[in-house]
Amino acid sequence: MQGKGKNATTSIVNARPSRVENGSSVDSVDAAPPQKKPRNTGTPATPRAETATEDRANTMDTSDEPIPSQTVVKNPEKMRRPKSSRPDPYTTLPAKTTSYIQLRFQLMNFANVYRIVQLPVTFTFANLHTLIQYMFGWSNSHLHRAEVVSYVVMHDPNGDLAGTMKRWGRKPMLEEFLRGEEEEFGDRISWKFERDDNPIYHVDPYGVRPEGFGEDYAKAIKDSHLKLGEIWTKDSANNASLGESPNGDIGIIYEYDFGDSWTVHISCDPKELFFESRTPINFPIVKQAQGAPPIEHAPDFIPGEDDANDKTVSDRIFVQENFELYCEGKLMSCARRTELAIYTPEEEAERQKRLQRQREQRMEVDSDEENYDEDDDDSGEWY
Repeated sequence: MQGKGKNATTSIVNARPSRVENGSSVDSVDAAPPQKKPRNTGTPATPRAETATEDRANTMDTSDEPIPSQTVVKNPEKMRRPKSSRPDPYTTLPAKTTSYIQLRFQLMNFANVYRIVQLPVTFTFANLHTLIQYMFGWSNSHLHRAEVVSYVVMHDPNGDLAGTMKRWGRKPMLEEFLRGEEEEFGDRISWKFERDDNPIYHVDPYGVRPEGFGEDYAKAIKDSHLKLGEIWTKDSANNASLGESPNGDIGIIYEYDFGDSWTVHISCDPKELFFESRTPINFPIVKQAQGAPPIEHAPDFIPGEDDANDKTVSDRIFVQENFELYCEGKLMSCARRTELAIYTPEEEAERQKRLQRQREQRMEVDSDEENYDEDDDDSGEWY
């Protein structure tokens, strides 16, 4: 059954916040490992804390509640201080600012599945990763990476590939370098021809590899160390390309799950790029949202699943405070058969109970499926 498409477009000023039920979830923790017998050195052994961490984001085929990170301490008096008390860069909102940038997030290979969002210039690429997971309903259970590219040429904005990049990077004409001094000729050719056809930045997840310049002359940088305000600037001479490309020709290629390769092209309209808010804020403002991805971790064909561009989007995506609730684990998102759903852990627990009752009823009546809501069950029944 094909659902009717819904293009969710709104102004955040007029958006009415959805009511979110308060509740508490049960934490699941692992026991601390037994202490090893210390050597006879005269120094008492100190127990080590184990941290049990599981993915906060909801997956489509499980009823388990999200489990936050928690440190298990058997003997608090003897517990050593953790090595680092730094906040999680993926769930900590950036510094507040009045300066905002408007960007388009286009899911590659899926026409009309996109988001248009205004973001604070203080937003890091770590924040950006979390936002993309939230807006497209993914589970944050795979590796990801991003590249900042210049000399971007976009597809026709009125065509089926609107919002996706046609090409990026360039190799300059050889004649440009024939005027150089002979002793500098080789270095200049090597630098220009390799550099201009590669990204400006390789943006890696926090702690993946050291920063610096790689063989392709692109700088590797941690996603928590790079802000959107360093990519696009009001004075284009100071943007990520140092003025070689105007702001409109700079983009971001984000890839999640290197097996299935979900790719999002992030671009801007230079005529609608910079905005100012009346008061300093630090959360994203979703202006438009259309469609949703296919169900993650699912086979190519799922009975009852709508086309990606026909899926509806929860109105909760337009409530400004909801991204912070998502970062805190109080809201979850998931791309389902017919929609991009945003919900509380309590709502998901009730949904799983309801689906379980439907499965039991289905087993009782054998082939009679009148009481079984197949379209709402994305818990793995298609296998």
